[in-house]
Amino acid sequence: MSTNFSLNLETISTQAFKGILKIDQGFVGSSDYMGIAFFWNYDYRHFLRDATVSKRKSVHSKFIKSGLNVSESSEAHEKIVFAVCG
Repeated sequence: MSTNFSLNLETISTQAFKGILKIDQGFVGSSDYMGIAFFWNYDYRHFLRDATVSKRKSVHSKFIKSGLNVSESSEAHEKIVFAVCG
């Protein structure tokens, strides 16, 4: 099922955000990841902590497609992070 809508995370309540974050934490490592929960290795914190939801989702997806563990660190991970986040 494909739908087009957006959700402004800056306008929802703290309780609602915590609920979405908890759901997304369960999606880390899967194609259902929404780009909200933290998943990355400490080495990439400066690049991904403040990245947009779409950039986080893109990095996560590329990690998975490359057969990489999303929470690990390597040259392959670094190349993807730099390619997406600059």
